[in-house]
Amino acid sequence: MKHTKPQNGDIRADGRRFDGTTWRKQGTNHHFNEDGLVYYKRKFRSLEGYLQQGGNISRLVFGKIKKPKAITKIANLLYNKEKSGHVYIITNPSFKGWVKVGMAIDAEDRCNSYQTSSPYRNYKLFYSKWFEDRRSAEKKALDKLYNITTSQYGEWFRVKPTLAREIIKAI
Repeated sequence: MKHTKPQNGDIRADGRRFDGTTWRKQGTNHHFNEDGLVYYKRKFRSLEGYLQQGGNISRLVFGKIKKPKAITKIANLLYNKEKSGHVYIITNPSFKGWVKVGMAIDAEDRCNSYQTSSPYRNYKLFYSKWFEDRRSAEKKALDKLYNITTSQYGEWFRVKPTLAREIIKAI
């Protein structure tokens, strides 16, 4: 029996494809594997690499992803891709005199996520405003708040909620 050298693109019975130098595990374009890698243009790539090579998020097929890290990475990428959303103010009577100013695609949903960390479920959405570019609007609001208060912890500020609302309204 004559042995022939494999040609680029040949596929073995075990499903591996010859890429010209070695046999590689093959996939289907735009499909995630269990490690959170995307098969695109005949090789597995990170999500960032897939997008840099011209991949499109809307064409991704997720299949059977089981690793939480891969799922988190995908969710974060999709969340960060969306520009519009709310800049919001959240209050809690347990933190009298303090307000949380932040951004989210949906301010009510964000407030509900805070509720899970409070046994009293006492976070309140004081105010929110929709922006086409929520990141830019949040940065402007935070910059103004940093300039007018001396007490802050991250995005929590010791300031009257009405003053924070006026700052966001003015953006």
